Amino acid sequence: MIRVEGVVFIKRLILIFTLSVLLIGVMSGCSSSGNMQEPPELSISVGDKQLDYVAAKNKWNGSIYDREDTFISIVKEQNEIPVFENGSIVEISFKSNPPDKFTVSDILIDENGRQIYTDKEIKNIPVELNNSKCSFEITPHFASALSSYYKPNKKEIRGFRMIASWGENECEYAFIIKTFTNNKK
Repeated sequence: MIRVEGVVFIKRLILIFTLSVLLIGVMSGCSSSGNMQEPPELSISVGDKQLDYVAAKNKWNGSIYDREDTFISIVKEQNEIPVFENGSIVEISFKSNPPDKFTVSDILIDENGRQIYTDKEIKNIPVELNNSKCSFEITPHFASALSSYYKPNKKEIRGFRMIASWGENECEYAFIIKTFTNNKK
């Protein structure tokens, strides 16, 4: 009688252990963003031109990062800033694991990568990820008119800051371009 109860007890332990392993596997699969070591790569393009970008962690796996501004980092690393006409379309695509939340800001910067105006002049661009992708049109920045010095065919340096969040993890992607308006149309 004791032997049968012992065998039943062992079978129950094996069953409980197996179910526990399966449950842990399912739970870790559902929270795949919680165990990411690095922010996922993305692709940024305007027309047929692929753009360089910088990715930097803000909050990641319980750590908060104090780092150099992403625009300043780009200016230090990038030799040539690509130029596009206002009206061009930017396409962004996550190669894997798209974020839960994604925002895009358009900021006028100087040739050193520093923001020219205050945070009030940051232009927030409404975007929505659909199948890990989104796009937006590059439109003239409203703060361009704040300069009292008019220069025809002026090219402005624009920094685009994208904040992506996966639960508690947050990182910043950024790229810079120069824009102009073609007045000949």
